Amino acid sequence: MKQHHRIPLMLCSLCTASLSIIAQNTTNLPTSMYGVGELSASDGGRYAGMGNIGIALNRTGFQNTLNPAAITRMDSTCFIFDVGASASYARYSFQNEHSSSASGNPNRFSMGFRVLPRWYAIVGASPYSSVGYVIQTEEPVEGMPGSYTYSLFEGTGGLYRCYVTNAFALTKRLSVGINLGMILGTVTQSETQEGAIVEYESSKRAFYADFGLHYEFNTTGRRKWAAGLVFAPSLQINHDNNLTYSNSSTSEGVDKSYHSRKQYLPMHMGAGISMTTERWVVTADYNYMDWSRNTSSYASMKYENQHKLNIGGIYTTNPRLPRSTELMGGVGFSNSYINLRDGKMHYLEVSGGVSFPIRYSYLSLGATWRKQMNSRSSLMQESRFSLNLNITFGERLAKSKLR
Repeated sequence: MKQHHRIPLMLCSLCTASLSIIAQNTTNLPTSMYGVGELSASDGGRYAGMGNIGIALNRTGFQNTLNPAAITRMDSTCFIFDVGASASYARYSFQNEHSSSASGNPNRFSMGFRVLPRWYAIVGASPYSSVGYVIQTEEPVEGMPGSYTYSLFEGTGGLYRCYVTNAFALTKRLSVGINLGMILGTVTQSETQEGAIVEYESSKRAFYADFGLHYEFNTTGRRKWAAGLVFAPSLQINHDNNLTYSNSSTSEGVDKSYHSRKQYLPMHMGAGISMTTERWVVTADYNYMDWSRNTSSYASMKYENQHKLNIGGIYTTNPRLPRSTELMGGVGFSNSYINLRDGKMHYLEVSGGVSFPIRYSYLSLGATWRKQMNSRSSLMQESRFSLNLNITFGERLAKSKLR
């Protein structure tokens, strides 16, 4: 086997080995006990500083995971690797109680390459959702003043996705793409009360697919316009569930499987538009996620369809150079797919970042501040600051290998 054929196979093996690291818990959020957990806001990437935006962006050195069609500007003489990590600090408040948490983890591993002229591909892995919470409650015992029953609720785990993206440049301006993959992971949740522990372990897996289109308009002058569309159908999540019960006071124990409500990945539709000049890129995305096929087993929680609107921009400091430092920023508005006690949770996000060129590589740093915009005091309030570090580097190939 020729050496350049071995590289994609080596990456597939490396991605598989990296999944256990990427799938580690990356949140400490009480509301992650509901649904599939806290959805990953971003898998990093070179333009994480714009705030998870890019449906209409098709740029050299950018492995676009938001639109499978927008990767055809990839350097055809390189295998492009993307490695990223994130860290976050969050503060929560509910009525008069306050808490905080910090977490960090790898959040992206991928490689892109040209398969044939006009055919480009990405193989990668990234988080999909995360579960992490510790909640302690106390309830007064009826008829026994001053006595309380204490309960402890804990949850860990999460889901990750591994995927293969294929994009085809049909013309100089029009490209289409398809993203196929699996979402996998295990979530463990437990309830402890008076020495009795009930643990629920659910191994989840789902096939997913999304489709994309990217078009660059035939415009004259300094401004270049492009648009993108993405669609993903709603597909079922399969479960393998196990329940374990133990009681330290009676030495009683039970271990058995159990049935749970069906869960589905949301149907997703998104659209984006971008405008590019010599120094500037301005882009906007709108995403809609339909969770209506899901029902909740909690009386206080129901699923809510999501709307996300993001606007961002890039400023190139020296456009005359083949590679130049880029400054970026963005703002976004969204709502959670979790509705608690008929209260919708809305978020404002503000992002900023910088990308430095290093020979054939880029070192990128993005920061995001997210604030929960709720007026109801009965809902938990959250504010979060996140950092994303990403390295994009390429292994340059001999031209003879690409013929």
